[in-house]
Amino acid sequence: MIDFTQDTDWFINSHYFLRKINDFSHVSIDSFLNSDLQNNLNKNEITQLTNSIDSNDNPHAIFSAGLIDKRSQQLTGIIYIQFATSKHQTAQVRILSHPQYLLPSSLIKELLIWIIDYTFYCLDIRQIIVITNKSHTTLINLLETLAFNKVEQVPLSQNGDRLLKVSDDIFYSLHETQWLSNDTDITELDYATADNYIYKIVRPYFQTTINQPLYSTIIDFRYQTILCTNQSAISIGLSLGDEALGTSYKYYSRVDLAAWYFGKWYTDKSAKIIHRYARKIFRIQQYVFKTGHTASFIDSLPYDRGICSYLITFIPIFNETGQVIAIQSVALNYRLAGYHEYIQNLLEQNKSTVDRPLIKLSKREEEVLFLLICGITQEQIAEILEVKRETIASIIRNQLRIKFALPIANTKLVVEKALSYGFPFSIPESLWRPSVIVLEEKLAAWLQQYHLVI
Repeated sequence: MIDFTQDTDWFINSHYFLRKINDFSHVSIDSFLNSDLQNNLNKNEITQLTNSIDSNDNPHAIFSAGLIDKRSQQLTGIIYIQFATSKHQTAQVRILSHPQYLLPSSLIKELLIWIIDYTFYCLDIRQIIVITNKSHTTLINLLETLAFNKVEQVPLSQNGDRLLKVSDDIFYSLHETQWLSNDTDITELDYATADNYIYKIVRPYFQTTINQPLYSTIIDFRYQTILCTNQSAISIGLSLGDEALGTSYKYYSRVDLAAWYFGKWYTDKSAKIIHRYARKIFRIQQYVFKTGHTASFIDSLPYDRGICSYLITFIPIFNETGQVIAIQSVALNYRLAGYHEYIQNLLEQNKSTVDRPLIKLSKREEEVLFLLICGITQEQIAEILEVKRETIASIIRNQLRIKFALPIANTKLVVEKALSYGFPFSIPESLWRPSVIVLEEKLAAWLQQYHLVI
């Protein structure tokens, strides 16, 4: 199992990842920072920043990482996080980019999302203050889009001074209770009281199910697995429930965890899909914690002979005051209308080649047709392929109908005609990937509301 206290690389997007500053030489860091002289930083400010980034010189530093371009292996940016107040509940964050690299807004957005999730849920800090420069309009616009508020009164730092400030700095703040929530009247959870409730009430209740033939876990308010049935552990390649303790979808960007869990399925080509899949499940957990509603979805995972699907339900566990302190996850084996039987038997069947027309399908047409043949609805196909339902309908109406010479756009007719011609000839390689199919309108609406960070 992965040791979550150890450093790793963090996936940001298909071309960039983060790596802790400890793995870089002082020369490369100094060279990077001095290049920022072009952005009106003087030598004293460069020295200040260097000392802040180096955890050996700054006892208040929490985390520093370099943004690496996988294609060139160049250091293109640096982020650092340090405590801003003596109670360690607020952190200041600075993002520095190399002037020779124009980072796209999509990358900056993904970097910001990672910073927010990592700071709140891995470092357990309640408030983030991002320091940026007035000239960084792309970053400022994204901060405002992600619900950060501009801060005029700067908080005190550890030693009672104002936060580290260089030329033209401005500050933006976000509290954990504001993240993915429109509720302005949220009472913060008392961790000690919540832990005590879990220990006295939740743990004894769940302990009786550990050895039962059930897929179930308990995830606490830190988003970590604290209880797990043995059957759940076995389903992910472990031996006992205790081996799953500490696992969490909040680690969705860890490259080592994704590689361990998905094995041969984790490649450069599939990395984005896998990390976004894990982040989506993490967001669904956040939905339960922040709204108090249950959530149900289909979780589909590839394995050697097909796709293994589970119907997952997240059930909120409340304390005496009505706050959500944990989630019970319950899973059932789920068959997508014969999907599994079809996949397992498909390549073993001898299909006749008699009168098979030469119909060439595009990659997307093959995906849609295969899923239709497996009995999956247009809405579910849209979820799997991460497109709109109207897009699937258009492919059936304007592409598959025409290629199979059908008079009308009818899903049943498309499937029957395709089967009569011997389709599908193989399983589309692109479908061997994890996917999440949301089953509830409230959850779907919430995910749509926050689609920028899913």
